[in-house]
Amino acid sequence: MASAPPPAMATATAVALVLLLSSVAVVTVVAKECTNVPTQLSSHTVRARLQSTPGAEEWRWRELFHDHLNPTDESAWMDLLPLAGSTTAAAAAEEFDWAMLYRTLKGGVGSSAAQAGATPSSSSFLVEASLHDVRLDPGDEVYGRAQQTNLEYLLLLDVDRLVWSFRRQAGLPAPGAPYGGWEGAVVELRGHFVGHYLSAAAKMWASTHNGTLAGKMSAVVDALHACQQAPANGGTGYLSAFPAEFFDRFEAIQPVWAPYYTIHKIMQGLLDQYMVAGNGKALAMVVAMAGYFGERVRSVIQRHSIERHWTSLNEETGGMNDVLYQLYAITNDQRHLVLAHLFDKPCFLGLLAVQADSLSDFHANTHIPIVVGGQMRYEVTGDPLYKEIATFFMDVVNSSHTYATGGTSVSEFWYVTDSRMMAEVYTLSSVGSFMSEMILPGSTRSV
Repeated sequence: MASAPPPAMATATAVALVLLLSSVAVVTVVAKECTNVPTQLSSHTVRARLQSTPGAEEWRWRELFHDHLNPTDESAWMDLLPLAGSTTAAAAAEEFDWAMLYRTLKGGVGSSAAQAGATPSSSSFLVEASLHDVRLDPGDEVYGRAQQTNLEYLLLLDVDRLVWSFRRQAGLPAPGAPYGGWEGAVVELRGHFVGHYLSAAAKMWASTHNGTLAGKMSAVVDALHACQQAPANGGTGYLSAFPAEFFDRFEAIQPVWAPYYTIHKIMQGLLDQYMVAGNGKALAMVVAMAGYFGERVRSVIQRHSIERHWTSLNEETGGMNDVLYQLYAITNDQRHLVLAHLFDKPCFLGLLAVQADSLSDFHANTHIPIVVGGQMRYEVTGDPLYKEIATFFMDVVNSSHTYATGGTSVSEFWYVTDSRMMAEVYTLSSVGSFMSEMILPGSTRSV
């Protein structure tokens, strides 16, 4: 039996634990959330009352330009215009000018390009070389070896273990046992590694045309398709390694561990299987998933409000907007475009749209994928506002939120970059090193 640590060591360890827990508590307290609270003018009842009072004509102008078809961008812009105390025609004209300025900036009404239905031409972007056309020298000491290592790892993974939790959720026989870690049977994020696997396997196959890998990744897609079609999922299009009840909690703003984060990975993996590996079944599966989740979001908005949906986006949703814009580019289905808009989180992108450096205290892992999705919105729809958003975001991150290590966050959060922050980083690093040495002597693992 190991002997107890000396009193001094025990005291130091306890102090370190208190400091660490205190720092974690601070992160929890200062974490910033954002929502998009509708103004009173969003109420049809309020508007009806206003129109029944003197000055109704002016209020009709105001209603016309507050009734936004796309609440994910234009309403955020319009909310930046302070509502004038006067209800004169001049005030209405000012609001009209503001709306026209926005629409001109984004290539909307008044833009000849928008009227012509133009989107960025292929010459506007760098053209990505197909992985099918690029081969690495297998004898290369760096890149060739790295590719071979990745290929061998992907070939090691077992199909039954990868899809175990999906089969269990679908009520199908699940031979063997699931992988551990993130894919553990009781981990609420289970299933997202499988999405990563599908993306990695598709790109590795395109780079090598390895026949064994092709068979294995196709077997995973087939197994997931069987889960999606299982009676337990009722032909709804639902596909996940966890029950749909997780989304009930998400929509009710109750504790749950980022279910859309996992769904994004699964959808992206299947979409890569189609776009990179040519698996048509995978595309049909993504379309079915988009249909299912589109209905869920629509139901939340109809039963509650758009605000309830915006509030739910304070939970991490991965790159749902990104994958849905990619899907829209393939299907040209307006429902996919609308659903992508509804994951754009306007209260965050709106800050970047007006070039406000307000990243401090936001959760970096939640919001970086949203900006990536915003850039995809520009590439797919030609909306220049979202190009400006992505450009400004990169400028801010690189100029004031990047450390010498190349990282941009501490414990996944952005912070104010001043001397206090440097002290906090030093304290966290020191406590972590101290605990590693005192509690795990001789171990190479960090706490």
